[in-house]
Amino acid sequence: MVDEVAERVTTLGRHAVARWRSSSQLASLKEHPARYPDAREMLANLLADHEAIIRTLRRELETADEQHHDIGTNDFLTGLMQHDEKMAWMLRAFLEGESA
Repeated sequence: MVDEVAERVTTLGRHAVARWRSSSQLASLKEHPARYPDAREMLANLLADHEAIIRTLRRELETADEQHHDIGTNDFLTGLMQHDEKMAWMLRAFLEGESA
């Protein structure tokens, strides 16, 4: 998906972030080096990350629509959000099923 986002940015005439250091500084999700959670906690962390991405994408959808009137980017972000919603649903179902 990183490539797809970079392609969309370039399509709009902007420059995509190309360096890992630059992209990690701009990222809203942060890594936790030297931390090794068990599998269940790892999946719960992954679910929380997908949910955070969904919240961010919902805000950005409103911005693309209301401030920029950019239907193409709105559609692109909707597709990304749907992917994250599906992943969150699958992780949630797995975690709930495991605790039952």
